[in-house]
Amino acid sequence: MFRQLNHLTVVADGRYARPEELNFLQDYLASVEIRISAYEKIRAEAEMMADKIQSMQKAENPRCFHFVNGERSEICRRDLVDTIRLCAAAMLFSELDLLRDNFLLWYRTIVKSFNYEQTSSSTYGKYLPSLMKQLLTPQEQQVMEPVLALSSSILAQ
Repeated sequence: MFRQLNHLTVVADGRYARPEELNFLQDYLASVEIRISAYEKIRAEAEMMADKIQSMQKAENPRCFHFVNGERSEICRRDLVDTIRLCAAAMLFSELDLLRDNFLLWYRTIVKSFNYEQTSSSTYGKYLPSLMKQLLTPQEQQVMEPVLALSSSILAQ
């Protein structure tokens, strides 16, 4: 949304924007109430979702948070809560490019450097989408799905 607005201010400099150039804005405004509702639900449940995801991961692999330098479940939980928050913000503002460029690609390097791919894959490819489906209405899921798909494609390789 912000990048699109910025782009519009550049391309429409010195003239009025054409109707087709405003379509993204109309689409966004038509979904803003659903986006806010989904954002508020995610904000209220993020900590609980992180707890559930970590419980499911530990049940699948009791040593999934053990690294060379010790047990790191608190760091992984913090990262998960931050990722959920950033995904919710990306959905709220319809900013997939910023999420991808400013967070997901960087976080993927962290995941790979700690050989955390298997746990990341289950988190972002299976558990988080499942919990979001339980939490959100079908309309809210529709605006959240592109964010979950992007996160899964980058972090669940």
